Amino acid sequence: MDDKTKFIEIFTGLDRAYGQTQSREKNESGKLEGRSWLVKEPITIDNWNIHLEGKEPSLGIVPINDDNQCKWGAIDIDSYDGFDHQKLIKKIVEKKIPLVVCKSKSGGAHIFLFVSEPVLAKDMQIKLKEIAVWLGYGDCEIFPKQIELNSKGTGNFLNLPYNHPEFPTRYAFDDEGKALIELSSFIQHYETKVVSQLNKVVIEKPTTKKKDDDFKGAPPCLITLASDGFPEGSRNMALFQLGVYLRQRFPEELEKKIDEYNAKYFKPPLVSREVLTIYKQVEDKKYFYRCDEPMFKTVCEKIKCQSQKFGVGNAASNEIYGLKKWESDNPVYELTHNGKVIILTVDQLSSHAEYRKACIAQANESPRPMAPAIWADMVQTLLSNMQQDDFIQLPGEVTAKGQYLHQLQIFLFNNKGAKDRQDVLQGMVYELKDHLFFKPQAFRDFLKTKRFAKASDSEQYKMFEEFKGTTAKLKVNSNVEHCWKVPNTILESEYKLSKKDFSEEEAY
Repeated sequence: MDDKTKFIEIFTGLDRAYGQTQSREKNESGKLEGRSWLVKEPITIDNWNIHLEGKEPSLGIVPINDDNQCKWGAIDIDSYDGFDHQKLIKKIVEKKIPLVVCKSKSGGAHIFLFVSEPVLAKDMQIKLKEIAVWLGYGDCEIFPKQIELNSKGTGNFLNLPYNHPEFPTRYAFDDEGKALIELSSFIQHYETKVVSQLNKVVIEKPTTKKKDDDFKGAPPCLITLASDGFPEGSRNMALFQLGVYLRQRFPEELEKKIDEYNAKYFKPPLVSREVLTIYKQVEDKKYFYRCDEPMFKTVCEKIKCQSQKFGVGNAASNEIYGLKKWESDNPVYELTHNGKVIILTVDQLSSHAEYRKACIAQANESPRPMAPAIWADMVQTLLSNMQQDDFIQLPGEVTAKGQYLHQLQIFLFNNKGAKDRQDVLQGMVYELKDHLFFKPQAFRDFLKTKRFAKASDSEQYKMFEEFKGTTAKLKVNSNVEHCWKVPNTILESEYKLSKKDFSEEEAY
């Protein structure tokens, strides 16, 4: 098997959609800006060739397939200039974790985990999250982002390495931190890292210096942080988080236990007045774990935390991210809810009650009710965070306008060829001065035979005007007939959405 074929085999993923990226210059922060988009069609060998030949647009692959499995996953460290890849690699190698580190497009790192046989995307996510926490990058993005797809969802793609063979910017490193510029070198390195099963990847778990029983059923983040002692400057927040745990485990001894853990796990301990303030806060049951605090976010293992007796459990907020918009006359939205792709209409996205129904139907989950104002704020945040590649351009022919144009073209083509003006009265199309003339009733009758009911009469005429059509008077014998006219170039035109098309897809 040649290197190109092997590369394709290594990065197999979703086969009905793929990503593309066009590079640009670095911005003021040092990030290499580019334009990315999703192409909703099967990937071709030409796409792979263009990528590996160093041409653009480069290729991105969605790791999860339609069986909700994957053969690879990645931790995306989105750091720009100055990231120390060698330091990261040294830590990985010392613990003998079978990972491949690649320099990413932004200058950060993609840390890949490869398996020889497909595994559930959920299991890959869990394992990579473990690794990310252990590396100190628990708040970084994990690919695959989704654990389940449906027939319409596409998931999120990751840009692949080895796009520039002559002047490489995306390449792997060996275990000594040396760049593997040649594709063949990457393939050889891959062969030394790929594992047959995820259980072959063993992560050394942190343990507390005190009794393990001190953290029985606790959130994993507390165990991780307590293993080396909570750093000074974060003690108030850490004790608050411990207090929430202790309130659940020792409700009758809360004040006593807070004092005990303060003395045992904080060097130096917090003073009495600070401890009392935290106790009063924690005692109020409306306060819960502050998972979004950076200190805990970087070591968060949400999935495992949910299974712990005193973890976030049912009190955890649903994880909602990855909003995408399928551009059309009636746009459809794609949203990831707890790792599962949900397809939504505008009404379902606007109303949390309708959103809950969609989650029940598509993900077998029932999110807790949410106040309309809070949901509106969440949706606005999702909308504000959308990037260019989150707007997916549907082919014009699947839109109402595109279908209208198609029917109009069929009508004009089939009835074109009137020898004289009076043929217009028989439903034919008469050509004069680069325009096509016809009776509107003839076209309406044609649409009825096609059972075209995508729009009202007024909406149809508005679409007709968008294609430079208009009303006209045509002299027929001694009478003046009211007709419609449209440029004859319409027979060669294709419908395109007026909004900017982010894709530059090759036509076949």
